[in-house]
Amino acid sequence: MKQTTTAGALIAAGLAVSPAHAQMALEVNEDGHASVLVVPVPTDNTGWTTRGLGVPFPTTPDMTLELRRQVGGLKVADMDSDGRNDIVVGCYISNSFPPYEDWHDFILYNDYANEPSDLGAWPTWLSDNETHTGDVQVGEIDGNPGLELVTVHGSLTTNSVRIFTGGVGGPATTAAFLATTPQTAWGTSGLLVDLDNDTDLDLVTANQGLSPSPHRPMYQFENEAGAMNPVPVWQSAEQAISGGLSAGDIDGDGDMDVGVSKWVAFTSGVYYNEGGTLHVNQGLFNDNTGSERGTAMADFDGDTVLEMAIGGDPTRLFDYSGGLLSPYWVSAPPFTSAPQDMVAHDVDGDGDPDLAEIIFGDGRAHIYLNRDGVLDTAPTWTFDASEVGTAVAFGDINGDGLDDLVTGYSGDTCVRVFLATVPPCSGADLAEPFGQLDFSDVVAFLVAFAAMAPEADLAEPVGQWDFSDVIVFLGLFGTGCP
Repeated sequence: MKQTTTAGALIAAGLAVSPAHAQMALEVNEDGHASVLVVPVPTDNTGWTTRGLGVPFPTTPDMTLELRRQVGGLKVADMDSDGRNDIVVGCYISNSFPPYEDWHDFILYNDYANEPSDLGAWPTWLSDNETHTGDVQVGEIDGNPGLELVTVHGSLTTNSVRIFTGGVGGPATTAAFLATTPQTAWGTSGLLVDLDNDTDLDLVTANQGLSPSPHRPMYQFENEAGAMNPVPVWQSAEQAISGGLSAGDIDGDGDMDVGVSKWVAFTSGVYYNEGGTLHVNQGLFNDNTGSERGTAMADFDGDTVLEMAIGGDPTRLFDYSGGLLSPYWVSAPPFTSAPQDMVAHDVDGDGDPDLAEIIFGDGRAHIYLNRDGVLDTAPTWTFDASEVGTAVAFGDINGDGLDDLVTGYSGDTCVRVFLATVPPCSGADLAEPFGQLDFSDVVAFLVAFAAMAPEADLAEPVGQWDFSDVIVFLGLFGTGCP
């Protein structure tokens, strides 16, 4: 059980660190707006549901990093230019109890060789300084070999953004760039995106403050011929508590617009980009002033117009039409809590974006598969961690051409990797053990059919469960496994 509380909750001293010892801990998220009393339960570190049809990930991780850290941000990218993707981890510090003793940002360099190995055996890059990192971004900024690492910091400072210069062997461990904002800011997230259509990456940050002045504007930093200007060239008119960022040309004018989630009393939505310049006033709004984190813009329904997912309790998907955001899909996980991070990604390789989220309040990671333009309402895949969930990323770790799933946490196990596999059997392989068709798959189909679940809707017309779905299942079951 994980009991979500408000920021600043207190807990008596004497609680142990490890859930393995069946004792409790207090975890605080990276923006300080939520805390969770963690009490181990039997479902921890298991798949909460059977892996749904089409999800390429197992319900237990292939690799874990047993290191007590608070992960604020994750990216998967080839940081040392050796042709293999690495895992970039930004770490934050909070008033969690027991206290965390290290919060250096680090990179897990990939020496993966044929078989899964413990992430703890991988070489590790460490930043020279410990800073509260709420997000990490990776991209080519200066035009030279090697990707740059951007870290966004949660501390009231005028240099809440740092950039580590990339190189063939990996980035420098000391930041070469420090932002200079007109007022102190607590950075919550960042986004590298070409806003002015000059082919290089600019940077947008979402920010907050701290009581008694908890609100700050969003900032944009300009990439000027490979050098990021440390002074913002743009800031939003509204000062708010802003969170997860995303980008896409939602209005179809050729410019990248910026989506943002916002905290209580503010409204999530989109800042339009017109001719390469962001409007200072937000142009699109959803219908909620509750607590929301995370956004993702993608063409989920295949109509060539982008939709916008906004992480809340529950997560919702908004259609863009007539200059308005209109909700048309609502998630229905078995337990509800606002996500800490979310990503739109083609998980099953069918060409349309699926939606992944990770929850701070209950430690669960969810994937909602996109089936012909419609996301599954209930999570198609879930992993329930004993730690609180903080970050999610995708990328090919083992070099097999399939994107793997990486999840980040605050706790004793801070990183988990789920390696993607092509399902070895037909679409009738609905139950574990995967790779084997037996009576358990028949039972799983009948249960899904009775519940009118997406994995049992196998035949046209979509959305109607009838004998044609049974016929298709039996045909698939009869093909067996290779």
